[in-house]
Amino acid sequence: MVKQLQKEAEQVEIPPSVTDVSSLIEWLRRRNPDQAHLFREGSFQVTVNKQFSEPFTRIDTGDEVALIPTSPNAPTKK
Repeated sequence: MVKQLQKEAEQVEIPPSVTDVSSLIEWLRRRNPDQAHLFREGSFQVTVNKQFSEPFTRIDTGDEVALIPTSPNAPTKK
C-alpha cells in the first residue's frame, strides 16, 4: 500500500463527518477515486493509536491511524 500511495505517512485534517474507522475509509475512497481500489475491504487492517480497531472504532482529533496491508502481496488494481 505504501508503494501504491507513494507515501509512508501523511498528516491530514479530516472533515467533521468522519467520526469512526468506517467513515474514514469511505472518505479516503472518495478523496482520491483513482486510488479507491487500495482501500477495498479485506486488503488492510486499521489501527487507531496503535490498537487494532473495528469499523465502529471512534476517531478523535489527534488520533494516529495506520492502514496495514493484510498481505505484502495484496493484489493491485485490475
